Amino acid sequence: MPLADNCPLTEVKVSKLKDCPMLTPGRLNVKKFQEWSNTCHRYLKHSEKKPEEIVRFIADGMLELRFMKWYHTNQTCINALSLDKYLTEFAKYALPCKWEHGIRNTLLSSKQGNKPFADWQIELENLNALLANTKSMCCLSDASVQAQLKVNMDPDLRAKLDNTNLIATTFPDWICEVTELNEDLHEENAHTQRLIDANNAARAAERQKCKPLAERLSDPPTCTQSPSLMG
Repeated sequence: MPLADNCPLTEVKVSKLKDCPMLTPGRLNVKKFQEWSNTCHRYLKHSEKKPEEIVRFIADGMLELRFMKWYHTNQTCINALSLDKYLTEFAKYALPCKWEHGIRNTLLSSKQGNKPFADWQIELENLNALLANTKSMCCLSDASVQAQLKVNMDPDLRAKLDNTNLIATTFPDWICEVTELNEDLHEENAHTQRLIDANNAARAAERQKCKPLAERLSDPPTCTQSPSLMG
């Protein structure tokens, strides 16, 4: 394991919306960077600082030594940046090399598996949001995310989707309709399994009736007590 992975993650701390946020010493990953970005934008919105001076306050809140060195070495240039440009430059410096490609590869290779469609879809949209919020060129469009979801969803759900006339004309509406299809499919599968279980139980009981009396008497008793009532 690389030495950097042993370092604790940094934390974003702020007591009030109008107070300047702090980035504690530690390792910065993509999700923590996103948290820092969101907190900085909230500070810009709620503080009384002018947009052209906001970066000099925020940059002083970075307490990791290498981030402090980066800021103090380039202080004049960094202070002149807009908040969005500062975050872009900070991401280039602080985040792992080619981190966007790792996120994109995860997006493209992720499969639904046994997860509910809604949970899996949220995971992928959150990953893509990390790219979108850092203005990454690796960010997928809604149409591309929708295509990935369809290609990598559960095969039974995809078959049901192909045989359904959806009325959705937007990506959010498509998500809602597919989520409903997934829930319907889950109910159908559960109903089918109940029928199979009932049929197996009936066949087992019929076979038991057909056994000679001596064999039936020698069979171990069948436990009918509910598992929830057993000790």
